[in-house]
Order: sequence, then C-alpha cells, then structure tokens
Amino acid sequence: MNMTAAQRAVREAMHERGEATRPQLAQATGLSLVSVCKAVAELCRRGELQELAEIPSGGGRPVKLYRYNVNHAAHVLIQGQKEGPLLLCNLTLLDLHGRERRRAQATFAYLEPESLDGLLTNLVRRQRLRSITLQLPGEFTPAGTPSHLEELWNCPVHSPSAAAILAQDSDEGTATISLQAGYLPSCVIKRAGCCCESGPLHLLPMPADWLTLDYTDRALVEEMVARLLLIITCTLAPQRIHLYTPPLTQRLTERIRYNAATKLRGTLPPIEISHPTPGELRSRTAHFCTISR
Repeated sequence: MNMTAAQRAVREAMHERGEATRPQLAQATGLSLVSVCKAVAELCRRGELQELAEIPSGGGRPVKLYRYNVNHAAHVLIQGQKEGPLLLCNLTLLDLHGRERRRAQATFAYLEPESLDGLLTNLVRRQRLRSITLQLPGEFTPAGTPSHLEELWNCPVHSPSAAAILAQDSDEGTATISLQAGYLPSCVIKRAGCCCESGPLHLLPMPADWLTLDYTDRALVEEMVARLLLIITCTLAPQRIHLYTPPLTQRLTERIRYNAATKLRGTLPPIEISHPTPGELRSRTAHFCTISR
C-alpha cells in the first residue's frame, strides 16, 4: 500500500509512542501540524490509528488523543533450520509491536514456492499482513518463493541476512559480521546511515568450507575467522568491526585477534566479538520485522 513520507513518519512515531496527540506528533516528526492532521486522518481511515478521547490542552479547545492499532495488521517471520538433510521451518505471526501471536512448524525435504501456502493460511487466519520475512538456507529455497508469497499475500517479502538484523543499531563505519554454524558468513557495513550488504565473501582461499565448519575445532576456526577479518578490512575499510559468532572461549577470541592483526601487519581496526543468545536473536529479528519500511 502506497504511503506518503508524512504518513510513514507519523506511523513510525506512533509505533514508538503508542499514543499521541497531533501536536505531539508534529513535534516528534518535525512536520507541520497541517501535514500531521492529513496523515493522521488517512491512517485512521485505514484503521492503523484509532481515536481514543479528547483531552484538555492547557487552555483552549481539547485535543484528540490517538492510539496505534497493533492489531490492524501483522507480520510473519519464516525461519529455517537445517536438521541433517531436512529443513525445519518455524512460522511466527507477530503483531505490529513484534509480540508473538501464533506459531506453526513443519519439516521439509525441499521447498517449492507453494510449499508454505497451507501453513501460512492456517497461521494468518484472514489477518492482513504488512510484511513477510524469510530466513531460510538458500539451498532449500527456490528462487520463485519471495515473488510467489508477495503475489499471494499482497505484501512485501524481505530476506535479510543475519548481519543485517544484528546491525540495526550499529555506528557509522561499522562492519557487522555474522557467523552461524551451517551457513555462509554475512556482512553489512553502515554507510551514510544505511546498512549495505557486502556481497559474497570469497576473495581468499579458505582452509575449510564455512557450511561444514566445526566450531569446536579451535585451530581451524582461528584461521578461518582471521582470514575473513582480513578480507573485510581490505575490501570494506571499516572503522570498526563487530563480529557475532557461536560461543567461543576467551583464549580463542584473543588468538583470532592476534592472528588477524599479524596478517594485517598491525592495521586491524578495533574489533568486538559477541556471542548472541537465542533469545537476543529472536528479539532483534522480531524488531527488524516490525520496522516501518
């Protein structure tokens, strides 16, 4: 559904605040009161905002208080996890604040574009969708899946990398790298306020395959990650690096830093290494789904 810039700004402000008056929205968005009034009227017509009551204005006529309608639409998050030769799919219906409403699960040997239709229909139950987010291993997902879902549900379909999700609040010039067992690395860098995907990270020969890398093999992990940091530093020239990995020992993280710094002859930018918990990843992913786009 097409929206004006003013409507997007008002919707985003209401998403953050929950409730607000039109003068409060004008102050929060920097828009004129006239533009806010037009945007609020349209969003109310669509059902995205609801009028609650009139409240005193401190002198003069009362002003109307509006509420963000989190039940106006929903988001669907589709995540896939490899289990041997099979794919375990978890489907979650989220309200507009990212709170879970329903969940479904199924296992597939291979996905066709139509494979998820029945599960989605039972999960959504005639709820209007604002977006669908796909997080599936590429080898399990046919290319036509996003376009099929967009046409069927009349909403945008996003396929963000793990790094894009983790980089939402990163600083300018930061390269965010995500490593997950069984997946290729993903990397984004913050440039001019936007997170830009780095593209494939295959510029140096690697001693092992990322898809089958055993993260308990400390010597191999040290060399793989050090070479990856070399690639990122030389190609993207980040001001700093935030590396998200499966759980690693403190000794191994220090070895990775030393190895990479040696390869780069002391020019390694400041690097932070984190091991996000499953709960943190779920929370960040849900927040990513509900960002107004």
